Amino acid sequence: KKVQLKAERLLTAKLILKQDGRCADCRKKLGWGSSKHEIKFRSQGGDPMDENNTVVLCFGCHGKRHRLKIIIE
Repeated sequence: KKVQLKAERLLTAKLILKQDGRCADCRKKLGWGSSKHEIKFRSQGGDPMDENNTVVLCFGCHGKRHRLKIIIE
């Protein structure tokens, strides 16, 4: 379990660098409350550890994606 958590944190850090420290949606600087979001959900066969299937979003945009069920292909 610790290994999985470490791998997820490393992936999140890699994505933050790839996104220049900005939210993938609104492009605001990421801060407290930012989180990794799966583009294609696990329930749809998506891989939560695939960097091509995940982005980092600010708290507000992450909530919007889930409320609106926005899926970007």
